[in-house]
Amino acid sequence: MRCIAGAIVAAVLGAAAMPGAVCFGQEDRIELNEILKDRSEALKSELEKAEPGDKREFTVSTDDNISALEIGDIYVNNSTFFRVITIPSKGTSGGKFVIQRTAGKAEPGQKWTRVSGMGPVTIASTRTLLDYYWDGGLFMHPIAVLGFCMIILIVNSLWIYRRRRHCSPAFVETASRLLDKGDLRRFEDLSLRQEGLFPAICRALVDRFATGDAEEIRSHCEIVAAAHINRLRIPVKALNLIAAAAPLMGLLGTIVGMVMVFESVASARDAQRAQALAAGIRVKLFCTTMALCVAIPALLAFFIFNQKLGLIVAECELLTEEFLHKVALLKQNGGALASRPRRDSPDADEDDEAAGHQQDSQRAGADREQGADQAEDEEPRRPDRKPRKENRP
Repeated sequence: MRCIAGAIVAAVLGAAAMPGAVCFGQEDRIELNEILKDRSEALKSELEKAEPGDKREFTVSTDDNISALEIGDIYVNNSTFFRVITIPSKGTSGGKFVIQRTAGKAEPGQKWTRVSGMGPVTIASTRTLLDYYWDGGLFMHPIAVLGFCMIILIVNSLWIYRRRRHCSPAFVETASRLLDKGDLRRFEDLSLRQEGLFPAICRALVDRFATGDAEEIRSHCEIVAAAHINRLRIPVKALNLIAAAAPLMGLLGTIVGMVMVFESVASARDAQRAQALAAGIRVKLFCTTMALCVAIPALLAFFIFNQKLGLIVAECELLTEEFLHKVALLKQNGGALASRPRRDSPDADEDDEAAGHQQDSQRAGADREQGADQAEDEEPRRPDRKPRKENRP
């Protein structure tokens, strides 16, 4: 018992011999509380001096622990004060809450500092692409419309500017063979069933064949081709317009947003003006960023599809010259082309064989007629010829 009592007395004396350690921890806690209290008092005095806000609401998402957050807590962001009005979800892994701008005019950033309440001292918000879109301002909507139109034009251009659509090799071969034969009716039917630049030129060849000469046919084909090419240039012209208008729209939105930022930070104190100005400019530059994201793909698409259209037009010009020459030969021969069909197609071989058989049959018929005429001419020249005696039984 005496040993136990001695140990207790020694422990009490040892604790009494270290008062500095206990006092040091207490002093740290007191100093921290005093710092937070002084900062809270300073923010409250700043809140009282700030001009009233516009009561605009913002939705904040965060991954920080906001389980202690309560409705009515006040936070400051970019020298602007916000009050928590709704908490849809909260927990240790983050959540979402809605705040209202009660004092000041600056746009909120990502760092929130508590002024009063039981919530966390600081909260770091997370942002999505939709948040950046809404922060860009009113001019983000026309830029989004331009981006949507750009996507539609690119998809449409992929379908329109195809070589097989305007000068398909199968169509060119068949049309050339029919034109070699002089079969304009089937040539016109074939061109009517096809869409594109060169089939339209082929239809123009047939339209003026009966009433005009070679020069009139050529001029009519040039007019039809020019009208069709102008229609084909509409998508690439629209892409060029979007590539030029989107950056200007983004720049205008950024300038208007910066003017609004300058007005909002005019009433801020000198120590907080630079921070609020930098945050506001950063947000308004999102408008220019999105505009460039629309303009650059539109410019690349314009260059690509303009080159494809140029190649299609050049190929159709070469084919048109070849077909105009054949039509001129048809006009000179009165509707029948003097040149023989092409030897590289099976239909041409069949036509040659049929033509050979027809010529042989015509030549044989002519020989028989000539022999009959000669026999008739010889009959009157032999009057002394005696009739044959009949053999009677």
